[in-house]
Amino acid sequence: MITGKSTQLVVKHHNPVQSVAIIAVVIFMVVVGGWYLLTTGRTQAGFDFSYLETEYEDLKGKYDALRNENRSLREEVADLKQGGKIEETAYSEVRNSLTELQDEILELKEEVAFYRSIVTPGESSKGLRIQKFDIESTGQKQGYRYKLVLTQVIKNKYITKGDVDIIIEGVHGVEPRQLMLTDVSVSKSSSLHFKFKYFQSFEGDILLPKDFVASRVKLNIKSNQTNIEKTYKWPTT
Repeated sequence: MITGKSTQLVVKHHNPVQSVAIIAVVIFMVVVGGWYLLTTGRTQAGFDFSYLETEYEDLKGKYDALRNENRSLREEVADLKQGGKIEETAYSEVRNSLTELQDEILELKEEVAFYRSIVTPGESSKGLRIQKFDIESTGQKQGYRYKLVLTQVIKNKYITKGDVDIIIEGVHGVEPRQLMLTDVSVSKSSSLHFKFKYFQSFEGDILLPKDFVASRVKLNIKSNQTNIEKTYKWPTT
């Protein structure tokens, strides 16, 4: 009698979609972690400069890691698609995830640049300055949203404080007219008061009067150290 040992054949299925999904989840977690770190740092108005430098280095490291992970994911997706190993629907989902990650990377890159400008400023950029000022349409007729970021990059213990006046210039009907922030602010804000050591941001919604056509916006900043006046063109919608 001949007895033979039975052999079992085990078939494992390779799921490229699952692999890509796992990589995407890892990258997403890196993004969330970096964004949480950034948000925590920005809300701490009383931190010292050494902490700010450490925060910048950590954020930069996470950005570099995220960029490398994103590049690897793009290469793997390209290989899978070229080899026909991934369905078009699954590829579309991953491609959408990549688009979202690219947006996150861009925001993170801008934040890294913002911290860099405070930690390692050029000689010409020292002192109180307007780091960023944007006005965008809210989609509502005559509705806009502004965002202003002020910075001070001198390495000392002094706090700068003062006020910002936002003045909108344009034509109402046929007559030239100037509007103060208190005239158009949805929240009825008056002048913006600031007090900070490194940076402070403001944002809010405004609603222009009917038939008012804005042409430019002027910022008047008065502090205990210096005064700044700057004019910006009104954005076209």
